[in-house]
Amino acid sequence: MEWEVWNLPVGSIEDAFTAAIGPNVGLINWESLQWPDAPEAGFHGESKHAEVTLLLNTPTRELDEPADDHTVLVHVRSANVDGQQRREP
Repeated sequence: MEWEVWNLPVGSIEDAFTAAIGPNVGLINWESLQWPDAPEAGFHGESKHAEVTLLLNTPTRELDEPADDHTVLVHVRSANVDGQQRREP
């Protein structure tokens, strides 16, 4: 099942979603985020690849490996290589 919702504040659906899936696998994905600049880490803020995924009872986005815990993926596809920012997976 897939369900999309827009413009809800963080914390508004997570408890209900996790209760509904129980021990089954599932994910919540937040997109359209904006990472701030972090000059001390050589990172220039961006929004193109900024997202966070909460994996429930699985370690993979494919939801093909059941697990007894949860995983949070923070997606950042920007790296500073030799003083130049590059888009890297």
